Amino acid sequence: MTVTPAAPTALLAEPYWFRHLPTDRDVHRLEDGVYAVTGNAAVHAALSHPAILAEHPLKASARAFGPNVLDADGPEHKAFRALLAPVLSAARIDEYKQQLMPRLINALVDDLAGVETNDFYDTYAHKIPYGIVCTILGIDLGLERRFHALTRPLARLLDFPTVETAETHANTAELLGIIEKQRAARHGDGASLLDTIERTRDRKGINLSDSEVRSTALLFFIAGTETSSAFITSLVYCMGRLMFGMDELADPAVRDAFVEEVLRLFPPVQTAVRFAGEDVEIAGETIPRHSAVLTSIAGANRDPRIFPHPDRFEVSRSRKQSMPFAAGAHSCPGFALAKAEFSLLIEAIIGRFSRITVTRDRRRMDSQSFSHPVDFTVQFTTT
Repeated sequence: MTVTPAAPTALLAEPYWFRHLPTDRDVHRLEDGVYAVTGNAAVHAALSHPAILAEHPLKASARAFGPNVLDADGPEHKAFRALLAPVLSAARIDEYKQQLMPRLINALVDDLAGVETNDFYDTYAHKIPYGIVCTILGIDLGLERRFHALTRPLARLLDFPTVETAETHANTAELLGIIEKQRAARHGDGASLLDTIERTRDRKGINLSDSEVRSTALLFFIAGTETSSAFITSLVYCMGRLMFGMDELADPAVRDAFVEEVLRLFPPVQTAVRFAGEDVEIAGETIPRHSAVLTSIAGANRDPRIFPHPDRFEVSRSRKQSMPFAAGAHSCPGFALAKAEFSLLIEAIIGRFSRITVTRDRRRMDSQSFSHPVDFTVQFTTT
């Protein structure tokens, strides 16, 4: 295999880094011990392969959170996901849609009325997902801003290369402390996510400690808020950029297709980092044991062999092989909750605004974890 002349750190700092790699193959050796996977079929194969793992002894997220749902494999990973199942069930999601999401979405839409902002991501995008997860965790919504400030730096623990500092460990400790303090303040009413997953652990006899349960709760919070914040930014950006009638999105089928196409073009996690537990063959190439495997979800979703004119926004295209929530055992467990949130948000937006317009756009992307368009200004015009 020919060595690709690209250092991983520099390469992954580039938006759509998969485009800087040769197009005649899907597996690329970047340097000793680091491989990139780019094509749709190859990315799906890598993410689904039982020997390509999330767990690695040097992962900073494992050091910061201890054993957790993102960094575990096999039976341990299944146990963590079983804890989340009750709060992500269809019945629970329907309950959130009826009782929780509307007031959070309506509050955001009220805040946006008549606004023109160049800071949508930092000022507005987090309000719905943070409100949802704070409520599920049993955290006072008055603490949402503090949670937001503490959580944002932790996203870089999931990047490659990891950005790990004393701040990230301090933030993790403070977040876990807030969760425990809020739980104690409720005098054990048993209504929070933490209470639910602990009951699930005890009922199913899952062998996880209290600290492992808390780590799963916190990572659920981070993943659920930061991916949604990034995607809501992409959603609003696409609504503002496209020559697309707002009235067309009133049709639920069109609205769902719109969300799916934004997810294909702007998956909130563009790169999933995995590790080869043994020698693995992907797309005819051998990835040696212990190698880091950088799977490009963005590249998979813009593979021209699967999606003709892949950079073009086409609501009517087939997206059967799109994988915005990754694939395999570590695919996102909260995708149904996220899609419900996005659809309701669009419904509220088209009911309140006659037009969304991107008035300035430098067409730049934050290409690391929780990817989204940056450096644009968007205006919300009321009906």
